[in-house]
Amino acid sequence: MDKIEIYKQIAQQLDLSDKLSHFKERFDNSNEFIYLVGNSLGKLPLDTVKNVNQTVKLDWGKDLVSSWNEKWLNIENKISKKISKILKCDENEVYIGSSTSDNLYKLLKSILINNTDIRYIVSDNLNFPSDNYVAEGIAKDFKDISFKLLEYEDEAEANIDMLKKFILKNNGILILSLVSYKSSYRYPIKEINDFCKKNNSIVIWDVSHAIGAIDIDFYNSNTKYAVGCTYKYLNGGPGSPAFIYVNKQEQNTLNTPIRGWWSHSSPFDFSNNYEESNSMSRFKSGSPHIIQLSALEKGIDIILEAGTYELENKSIGLFNFFKKIFKSHLSNKGYNLVTPLKDNLRGSHITISHKESWRISRCLSSPKGKDKKILVDFRPDRFIRISLTPLYTSFEDIFSLTYRLFNIIEEEEYLEHSYSKPTVT
Repeated sequence: MDKIEIYKQIAQQLDLSDKLSHFKERFDNSNEFIYLVGNSLGKLPLDTVKNVNQTVKLDWGKDLVSSWNEKWLNIENKISKKISKILKCDENEVYIGSSTSDNLYKLLKSILINNTDIRYIVSDNLNFPSDNYVAEGIAKDFKDISFKLLEYEDEAEANIDMLKKFILKNNGILILSLVSYKSSYRYPIKEINDFCKKNNSIVIWDVSHAIGAIDIDFYNSNTKYAVGCTYKYLNGGPGSPAFIYVNKQEQNTLNTPIRGWWSHSSPFDFSNNYEESNSMSRFKSGSPHIIQLSALEKGIDIILEAGTYELENKSIGLFNFFKKIFKSHLSNKGYNLVTPLKDNLRGSHITISHKESWRISRCLSSPKGKDKKILVDFRPDRFIRISLTPLYTSFEDIFSLTYRLFNIIEEEEYLEHSYSKPTVT
């Protein structure tokens, strides 16, 4: 077997031919570590600092309330249009604001209010837990609605045949993450959409772990409903607002479950009578998140400039490079590759497992000697997630990671760490 060190030169050559490599310089790279957690929180775009400074120091600090008419009233629509380009949908099909959980609540409840024949809300154990918390909570608010959870034998891949049988048995509203947060498994979105339409079920997709890293096409996949966050691959920053997508053919079948000032058709008439907006503004409630929206805009602009097709191709290349090293040097060290191998069944992060996953992740983030700090994240009870963020993850980053994973086991470095865990891992 060749020495693992030979892959460093290969990585350097791949980086030289990478058409997206220059985008890394558009982010704050002042940290001294390798960052492989973009699927949890994206890096800071340099232009975001300028944009936020403009909003805070000039628009708020100098111009104050006049900025509403001059700039702020249109900022939600401006960002929504940009997100619609990433999702390949109509510019009037996206609302930006609130959190993913809040938006799922609004969307789910609005569908239920206007579809009184629905008896089931269903999901599976690959879905992000908070989505299921929301769904189960809403089911308890309705006397005749039950929440059902499909549990596969493992947490790696969905069994689509089993899922279809489950849908037929409990048809109603199905909630799925397009890319699973643990394994990076990607659902066949069009197949599921078409099956549900044929069998009188509704699908809500959570695209939080997909948008900005893989190519999404809501129009050609016949997607009707979705939610998602913006602080991961869209690089919107901590607490950046989430979004709701509703196909325009479905919008007039919905009514907001939360009436608010901004969901009114004419909020600045200050009428005592509520008249709901007939657009995606119906999902607004309070005032828009002006500062967070200004932070989000530049991250989205970079995604649009790079192109989602190109981003996904880069992600595939990074994965295949990792896979090659994994097969030759890591698979015999107790590591298991959990992430699906097929490109069309995978998002943009890699999940591996090991009986010592937690302590290995601690070795990466707290290295001994001169080894560079590498940030990954750990998910119970044995998963290490490695984000392939095409805008700033390099092939050499992947080599450095695999080199450390190899040596941590080879030198039994993990024995130097305890099993105690902080709140955020």
